[in-house]
Amino acid sequence: MKLGTRIQLSITGLIVLLLLTANTAIYLLFESRSISSEQDRLIGIAETVIEKLNSREDQTTEQVLQTYLISNGLIRIVLEDGTPVDQVSTDNDFFFIQTAFKDDQFEQVITFRDARFALVSVPVIGDDGAVINLQIVENIDRLYETIDDLRWVLIVTSIVLAFILFLVSWFLSKWISRPIQELTYTMKTIEENESYERIDVKRETKDELAILASTFNRMIDRLEASYIKQEQFVSDASHELKTPLTVIFSYVKLLRRWGTTRPDVMEEALSAIESESGRMRYLTEQLLQLAVSEELIENERGKMNISPLVKQTIKRLRVMYENDIQYTIQRSVIMADVHEQSFVQLLVILLDNARKYSDDVIHVSLAQDNEIIQLQVKDYGIGIPKEAQPYIFDRLYRVDKVRGRKTGGSGLGLSIAKRIAEQHGGMIKMSSTEQEGSVFTVLLPKSEA
Repeated sequence: MKLGTRIQLSITGLIVLLLLTANTAIYLLFESRSISSEQDRLIGIAETVIEKLNSREDQTTEQVLQTYLISNGLIRIVLEDGTPVDQVSTDNDFFFIQTAFKDDQFEQVITFRDARFALVSVPVIGDDGAVINLQIVENIDRLYETIDDLRWVLIVTSIVLAFILFLVSWFLSKWISRPIQELTYTMKTIEENESYERIDVKRETKDELAILASTFNRMIDRLEASYIKQEQFVSDASHELKTPLTVIFSYVKLLRRWGTTRPDVMEEALSAIESESGRMRYLTEQLLQLAVSEELIENERGKMNISPLVKQTIKRLRVMYENDIQYTIQRSVIMADVHEQSFVQLLVILLDNARKYSDDVIHVSLAQDNEIIQLQVKDYGIGIPKEAQPYIFDRLYRVDKVRGRKTGGSGLGLSIAKRIAEQHGGMIKMSSTEQEGSVFTVLLPKSEA
């Protein structure tokens, strides 16, 4: 059963049940109050008759009863043995209504010849000191006609309201389930067309369904962006690997043809194969490092003093680099929650990037300001063009592909650095001016000692 149908039936069923309960209560209460009111009126007449009987002068009992005889009814006196005496009626058939004697006052509704009567009985002390009953009986068919009219009014009203509620709940269920239907339709469209559709969300609504639709749209945005990056990544990686493989294959063919007879050709081919193989190995290692950095496990991080870690890394790289690396460390103890190998890799990537595009000195600074740790690497190289700066952290992106090939860059280093910074709860930013140099700044949250 569809969600809209369940909502419609649930709302209709619940409200109809409440409506029937309320109408039944109204009907029963009206019936009870109407009969009770009529019986109270008859008891009032009986008390008046008793008072008149006790104070009569020259009137007989029958005359008193005749005086207070109600329309379409009966007044009688019943002896202790149940025998009626001194009874007057508007219809002789009423004399055949069954009598009963009780010591206490009682009221009831009786049926006689398919007609309904209200009967009240009041005990009285007779002239001889015996207890008798003064009973008044009245036909209340007219009252029951009114009660029956009310019942039919309530039944018809319930049916009309149930139909109206059914229609209202139908429209309501359609309105409530519409975003879900749109979500289902969009999912089917995505499945069938392999596209990235969005749900139209009205900004003025802020209910749960609107939040669901907005969340779905954000998920689709991320999936589409991820898919585009994946396609770009595969395309760039394929392109990067295709060139060295083509070179290697060409030189292998050259070796097969001339390698055994011409040493100069063999030397050239082996040198080219070695160079291209090394570049492929470097690119593959960079891809693997990027995959590992994306799987950095939270519980592998630990609190440590990163000041000596930065200092030791710089000292180790000074031996390998031709550039002079100068550093400034604000404090001897700067605590951070880091994964040691990844943090060192982040620093090495930034230093290696500065070395490739600058022959001048490289400045490194480590400082802590309130709750933020700032690691900065500054070079005075050729800089990065302004139009290329938004893409500098994208995978396999190089500002100058020819220059990148000469320096051995793969376009993955800064992507890895960005990912490592984010996985440590921080961020990396960059500022650069052409022919003046670049500054890469890593911001990390500090950790208490």
